[in-house]
Formats: sequence, structure tokens, C-alpha cells
Amino acid sequence: MSQPTEILEVQPFEILEVQTREYSRFNTRGTQWKVRLNPLPETPLPDSVTHFEDNVNNLFDHVLEDVGDGDMVGITIHNAVNQTDKPIRFSFRLKDQI
Repeated sequence: MSQPTEILEVQPFEILEVQTREYSRFNTRGTQWKVRLNPLPETPLPDSVTHFEDNVNNLFDHVLEDVGDGDMVGITIHNAVNQTDKPIRFSFRLKDQI
């Protein structure tokens, strides 16, 4: 009789740090996630833009799963390796508008 095998889904990103801060003056709590997207797989070689889009969408789904619909969310993406690249920013908006 064979044992059932557990299938683990590999996340396309690595969570490096999560920080939560209270802003009592505004009756608000902020959470900052620091993550690193995994590199392109060797084979089969996907399109790099499609790979980035898929990974960012998976990241958003993971990070926003416990966020309420009425909560405001702001996002900044930057390249830690090449500091001369400009960050990509999404201004604060409701969760369902991202």
C-alpha cells in the first residue's frame, strides 16, 4: 500500500521580511512586505515579461488575501540590484482597485 504524497506548491517569490507599524494619530496600521521574486527557470524558458507578470500577480494574491475590501493599499516595486532603476509605485487605493 502506497502512502499519499503531499503536493507542495512552490511560491514564485521568497518573503524576506514583514513589518507592521501602528499609526495611532491616524488610527491606522501599516504592513510592509519585503520579498524577492525567484529567477526565471532554466527550462522551459518562459518569456521574462510573462514570468514577471505571473509572479507579481501571485504575490499580490498572497499579500492581499487577509486585507479587507475597505482597506487602502499602496505598492512600491524596486530593483535592489540596480539602484538606478526607478521604482514602480501604485498610489494608495482600495484593495479591489489593484
